Amino acid sequence: MNRYLFYTDEGYTVAPNNSKLDSFQILGIEVGETRDEALAKLFRNNEWIKMDGFSESNIYSFVIIKPNHQT
Repeated sequence: MNRYLFYTDEGYTVAPNNSKLDSFQILGIEVGETRDEALAKLFRNNEWIKMDGFSESNIYSFVIIKPNHQT
């Protein structure tokens, strides 16, 4: 199984001085045999993602732990 980090370029971050910064938002980390399987788990475990208006077409990912990786 792979571990995927999911992020989006939608939204912004608020800095400590309250200024808005364009940035990537981390949506979560999920495990799956494929990206699609992990993405389905992400939505199932985090209903707020769709409720808060993030669109699936703007969700990106990368593998953060590959199979057989020793920790």
